[in-house]
Amino acid sequence: MTQKLSRNKRKIVGIRIKPNEGLWITYQLRLRGLSQANIAAKLGVRRQSVNQILRGLMRSTRIEESLYQALGYPSFEAMIAASRGREAV
Repeated sequence: MTQKLSRNKRKIVGIRIKPNEGLWITYQLRLRGLSQANIAAKLGVRRQSVNQILRGLMRSTRIEESLYQALGYPSFEAMIAASRGREAV
């Protein structure tokens, strides 16, 4: 699976969020009384950065880590598997 190169030309490996999975993650955040703005403020980034991650337009290990930890998942892959209705491998 070929992934897009980041700005500093490092190859990103792993799972990329699809837009419908981002909506599911946003819904799960709301169920826990959190929002994209809460995650952004905690990390000191713009809300738009979190939104771009959830729309699958860019990658950030730090933001992805904060998302899965906020939702109580052991890993990013486990969170994505749950959004797809599957168990993590």
